[in-house]
Amino acid sequence: MKKILVIRGISAYDVLGRAADEICEGFRKCGYQVDMIGATEPGADDRFIECLEHRDQYAFYFSIQAILWNLESENLPELAEMKRVGWIVDDPVYHQKRIWGSLGTNARLLMVRDSHAAQLREEFSKFERVETLYHGGFLPEGRVPYHKKDIALFFPGTYKPLRDSESRIDAIPGVFGTIAKQVMPRIVGEHLASSWTEEVRNYLREIGFEYSEDEFFAMQKVLEPLDQYQRDYMRQSIIETLLTNGLKVAVVGAGWDAYDGAGRENLEILSSEGVDITEVIKLMQRSRIVINNTNILDGMHERIFTAMLAGAVCVTNEYTLLSKLLVPEKEIVTFPLNRLEELPLQIKDLLEHEERAAEIAEAGYQKALAHHTWQHRGEQIVKWMEDGGDFQYE
Repeated sequence: MKKILVIRGISAYDVLGRAADEICEGFRKCGYQVDMIGATEPGADDRFIECLEHRDQYAFYFSIQAILWNLESENLPELAEMKRVGWIVDDPVYHQKRIWGSLGTNARLLMVRDSHAAQLREEFSKFERVETLYHGGFLPEGRVPYHKKDIALFFPGTYKPLRDSESRIDAIPGVFGTIAKQVMPRIVGEHLASSWTEEVRNYLREIGFEYSEDEFFAMQKVLEPLDQYQRDYMRQSIIETLLTNGLKVAVVGAGWDAYDGAGRENLEILSSEGVDITEVIKLMQRSRIVINNTNILDGMHERIFTAMLAGAVCVTNEYTLLSKLLVPEKEIVTFPLNRLEELPLQIKDLLEHEERAAEIAEAGYQKALAHHTWQHRGEQIVKWMEDGGDFQYE
């Protein structure tokens, strides 16, 4: 039986670790044996080297975030003799070392955003293939009937005061700091739905600043605080709008005890330190509505599918890709970022019309269960490696 070698990394709240576990279940369902190595376990390096010595036994090597790929051009060139898949599940700007350090031979990259896949396809022809595969969702154990859910409105995610990301932008040196400050007002307020990278491009075009794609890729690393700034602004605006309209919002995540915005009296902090993803899933199961926000306009976030799999109504900001995968108002509820005043009305309507909300939650559950679990993503990866076809979501 062919095997797949998997490196299990670490991440905040063990989100990516659990994702790797469930992806491996998809591998096993396809008939593969999995050899998994925990990246931080004692003796992990020795185990990995031993596996490389028997690399002909493996169909391919898989890791979320392309773990260890940077060593291919240093002291592990034999890794390039294995077929391997690295799935970058956030902005590649955070993983430049691994991408640049890979030899690219026999290597395929998966991204979670179409624009990132197109960018890396253009910049790194050394890779065999670069494609998009969207996030999956976590399937909880058991189901909680909708009418028995005891949390009305839940938001899982950290809170960072806007001043923190503003200070990061203030610290960007020289001309790049000037660029960042000019772009800031173009990605917030009524422009919250704008992509920060596209607004950087637009601004540079307006001032006649010429650059290569290699240079822009490097620029993104310097200007990355704009991404955090937009996400922080979006999160605070959404939550504050709900709170000030009399809606109680239950939250978990680091930093919420520092929230000093309007409507603080309606904020229910279940944890200000964050909890393991397993606990977050349990809280989602108890929730009637789960709020999501994202500035990823050409990708998906696991929180959307996990909320649906937990039997909650997922309410998230609208964008084009979302409507290609899900049916708004039937499987998911969306709101416009440039008209946040509509969001409290939508939430109150869902809370007042429980039967309609339960129908949306059930339809969302069925869609996510059929097409969008992490296990299903594992099956898709195997099929992609075996026959090379495009990813399908229906």
